Amino acid sequence: MPREAQFFDFCSGSAVKGFLKLQGNIPPRWIDNSRASRKTIEPSIEKYLRKLQRLRKKHPRAKSAIKSAKKDLLDTLNQWELRYRKESFYRGIRTLLDIDREGSSKL
Repeated sequence: MPREAQFFDFCSGSAVKGFLKLQGNIPPRWIDNSRASRKTIEPSIEKYLRKLQRLRKKHPRAKSAIKSAKKDLLDTLNQWELRYRKESFYRGIRTLLDIDREGSSKL
């Protein structure tokens, strides 16, 4: 079972707040895990996009089916966006740590 992103929630998704409150390090694995988590949703986004396009083209009067497909797509897109923000959060903190240590960043 994946761990909860408590640090992300604690800092309200702000990399600057996270950097200032950080007492340790952000391992590169956290960035890789958040990217992998985001990438696993992309096939389902494609599926829901194609389903919605197909319904709009072939069954334009099927309002409830289109509404349901749109809701499924929006739910999936919201999950993707949250995972993208987490990835950006961890990458931002990692970059700030690199700047603090070395004066510049490789990311």
